[in-house]
Amino acid sequence: MSTGKKLTSSGTARRPKYWMRGVEYSKELGIENEVELLKFCANEQGDVSARGIACLALGCFEYKPAVSVLVGLADHADLGLVVNATRALSMIGSRKAVRPMISLAKGATRVEVRNRAIDVLGMLMDSRAEETLVSVLCDCGEAESTRCSAAAAIGGLPQRSRRAVSCLLEALKESSALLRWTALNTLGILGDSSTIPAIQACLSDNETVPDLPEATTVANAAENALKNLKSCSECAS
Repeated sequence: MSTGKKLTSSGTARRPKYWMRGVEYSKELGIENEVELLKFCANEQGDVSARGIACLALGCFEYKPAVSVLVGLADHADLGLVVNATRALSMIGSRKAVRPMISLAKGATRVEVRNRAIDVLGMLMDSRAEETLVSVLCDCGEAESTRCSAAAAIGGLPQRSRRAVSCLLEALKESSALLRWTALNTLGILGDSSTIPAIQACLSDNETVPDLPEATTVANAAENALKNLKSCSECAS
């Protein structure tokens, strides 16, 4: 299979990280190249599960011509296909997906679709997504899972405004243990020493976080965040 990648001086192809996994997916489908994989993905008459596998293969190959088709599948009726299409978009990493994902994050009618779009925005690392992510996080009327997705995605942005940091700090006062836990994890990634007092105040927050291992508490996230901040400080010095 050829992915159109140039050869290095040693004669080996510059292949994406998950290229071999993509080859395995393609063999599973009996499809030999990216062009045919893309046609298979776009075929609305095809088996939905198999089309999802084709999406993953295209993502593993980082096949940029697939972006428009994958964007179209990001709001498909089948949520399994939505998950695989958005995973592929995250792997491809094209900036062309940013605006469509912002639109879905704002306007998709299904929470699951909005959450996946927000996850992709965090992976694409594009500052244009900040306004949307912060707005979602700050909106108490949003679903808990959507706000948590936004809090995590902010950690993937190349730069964050003071408003983004302030919104994360405000999230530490929310009743949702999962949201507080997620916000703390992101604050640890940001490396902003001004957030240390607020993080330290969470060291006594021993509420267990639902859907995580039984022993996981909000305080655990605060401890890890402080460790990450210390590491960032040591690296900068």
